[in-house]
Amino acid sequence: MPTVHNLVPIINDQSQYIHHLEAEVKFCKEELSGMKNRVQVVVLENERLQQELKSQIQEETMREQTLLDASGNMQNSWVATGENSRVGEKRPFPHDDGDIRKAAGEAEKWKLELERLKLTYEAKSEILESQLTFLRKDLAEYQKHCEDLKQQLKHKESLLATNISNRVGGLCLRCAQHEAVLSQTHNNAHIQTIERLTKERDDLMSALISVRSSLADGQQRETRAFEQVKEAVHMTEEANFEKTKALIQCEQLRNELERQTERLEKELSSQQEKRAFDKEMMKKEVAKARKDMESKMLILSQNIVQLEFQVEKVTREKISAINQLEEVQNQLTSQEMDVTKVCGELRFQLNKAEVEKDEAEKEHREYRVKTKRDLEIKDQEIEKLKVELSETKQHVEQEQQQAARAREECLKLTELLAECEHQLHLTRLEKDSIQQSFSNEAKAQALQAQQREQELTQKIEQMEAQHDKTENEQYSLMTSQNTFLIKLKEECCSLAKKLEQISQKSRSEIALLSQEKMYTDNKLEKLQRRNNELEEQCVQHGKVHETMKERLRQLDKHSQATAQQLVQLLNRQNQLLLERQSLSEEVDRLRAQQPYVIIFKIIDIISLHQRTHRMELKNKREEQTRTAEGRRGLACVGRGSCLPPRSPLGEEAAQWRVGLQGCCHAPSFPQPRALPS
Repeated sequence: MPTVHNLVPIINDQSQYIHHLEAEVKFCKEELSGMKNRVQVVVLENERLQQELKSQIQEETMREQTLLDASGNMQNSWVATGENSRVGEKRPFPHDDGDIRKAAGEAEKWKLELERLKLTYEAKSEILESQLTFLRKDLAEYQKHCEDLKQQLKHKESLLATNISNRVGGLCLRCAQHEAVLSQTHNNAHIQTIERLTKERDDLMSALISVRSSLADGQQRETRAFEQVKEAVHMTEEANFEKTKALIQCEQLRNELERQTERLEKELSSQQEKRAFDKEMMKKEVAKARKDMESKMLILSQNIVQLEFQVEKVTREKISAINQLEEVQNQLTSQEMDVTKVCGELRFQLNKAEVEKDEAEKEHREYRVKTKRDLEIKDQEIEKLKVELSETKQHVEQEQQQAARAREECLKLTELLAECEHQLHLTRLEKDSIQQSFSNEAKAQALQAQQREQELTQKIEQMEAQHDKTENEQYSLMTSQNTFLIKLKEECCSLAKKLEQISQKSRSEIALLSQEKMYTDNKLEKLQRRNNELEEQCVQHGKVHETMKERLRQLDKHSQATAQQLVQLLNRQNQLLLERQSLSEEVDRLRAQQPYVIIFKIIDIISLHQRTHRMELKNKREEQTRTAEGRRGLACVGRGSCLPPRSPLGEEAAQWRVGLQGCCHAPSFPQPRALPS
């Protein structure tokens, strides 16, 4: 038992102690009101999340339906395009049907998988909704229990207020000592009140501890919300990463286009090399033929030179050979005119070849222009894709702005709720003031209330533990659900993107194949025409070569005949010289004899000599006419029209030049050398 000296300071400090307890009670009330606000905010967030989940589920179902419709439309479009291509094309391709069947089978597999995902998602959503309803019921029960506890606290506060009002205010030391002496009998009552106040303080401290634990839970929830925001940021980063992937795929498409252009250029270069190789082979063959002809012509020219030397010797001895040589000169002048004509024809053919070369260069330029246009069209498509990406970025930014606006609205609503709770607190204070009038009747029930408070505190602790467990379970379920939903979204987005990419690739490949087919068809037609023209030219060249061979054979025969004739003429000349010598000897011998007999014999010999000479001239003329007629027939066969007769040398040169008119490179003919008179 405390003494009187110890009770006086206790009594003096009692008012301060009471004020301190009232301040602690107010602090507990304020923290309880803050906890209520936070609990309401959490409830609102849960409702908002449920609504968002429902809206996301609806959007996903709509997207799945649109994807299914799009896959069906794609199948129909593929089938329609396949039928149109089969109708338009003359030759059917069996591998198109196989591709369409594969695509249809894959689309059916995707449909079945999407239906399975729908069923699993609906079952899980039903389970989660049932769990949410159960949790809502638990929260309603916990809120009712909290309200009951609040009413009990208000009742205790009213009892404390009545005790303070009944007590005496500040006293002086003497009066307090006197009152303490008088109130020694009532010490036990004061001690009981102090113990009761300490118990209440302990209860309030335990309530503060529980409130602080709830604040810690609220902070943990805030950290969890912060982690969710981090996850959202991570999702946005993943979206940006997917955008970069799309850009990389665009660059890969560009590289593929460049590779295709390089492949086409390589094919063009290979075809050009083949053409050049064919041209070089033709040139080599023509060069070989030309060399052979030149060798033959050199041999013939050498033989002709030898014969010309022999003819020059004969012309010095005989005047008749001079006339023949003059005729040969006239024929050579006519040959020169023919050579000029042949040179003009060869120049005309060279001009034609240059015109064809210019046309080929024009076709090459047109092909380059077409390839450039195709590349420009592809660049425009890439720019369109970039514009679509920028539009999607703007759409994402707009959605982020809308989310920020929604958060601002939520903050405004929380402020309004705080104001409403403040007004409720004021009304409750008014109620407390009214209830203070009824405090005298509630003194008897104070002890029962204390026991009930202890029981309720125990129940509160148990319920809080259960509530924490349920919150943890709910949070784990929510996190698993969110992860599952995120995975489903990512898979759906990836599948949709893959379908779009496959459809775009198939369309682009079909367009490229159609273009390549058109180009190859046109190219094949041109090559077939060129091949036909080359075959016709080859046939014409073969005919010309055959005619030239026949003409060379005839020229060989003619040269052999002329050589034999020259040999015969030389033999005849030798015979005539021998006869002249014999005649001169006979003349010398007869001069010694009778002069008249000698004169008559000389006259007879001269007449015989003249007759023989006339017969030889007639035979030579007949042979010349026969050879001229044969040459006219050959010239008609080689050129298609009859020409005047020519000398053997001029006809050989003319026929050789006519045979080489179809060749690419005609030789440069030397000017005919005039024979000496």
